[in-house]
Amino acid sequence: MRLNLEVIVAGLIISTIVYKFSCNHMRYKPVTDLDILNYMVMGFQYAAILILETAKANIAIFRIVFGQVIKVEPQLVYFRTSLKTNVARVVLANSITLVPGTITVALNDGLFCVYCLNRKIAKDVKDSIFIRQLKKFEE
Repeated sequence: MRLNLEVIVAGLIISTIVYKFSCNHMRYKPVTDLDILNYMVMGFQYAAILILETAKANIAIFRIVFGQVIKVEPQLVYFRTSLKTNVARVVLANSITLVPGTITVALNDGLFCVYCLNRKIAKDVKDSIFIRQLKKFEE
């Protein structure tokens, strides 16, 4: 198929009609595209942070398992998060579980119960980078 002036003009006219229809009858706004793009960028940032934190935790667990002295002090940590939506809470719970050395045991109305392999992990889980990123999503 060859691209010529008639095809370009027809495409522009049809695209304009569909765009106008969407704006007038489907409550579409041009800002929606920017919001979608913004959420995509934040999603990629969150995925990169999750991968980085998982890699760091893997190294820490590797040191515990293959170290001379195994220093494991398992703890259950309870904390309440300020995340407003259930989706953000579930994403946080799953992110915590994906990181080695932690498992989300329970989530009830913003109250998390997390099993941690040692005290350092337990201290870090209450104010994790995941919570800060998810708060940006909710804004």
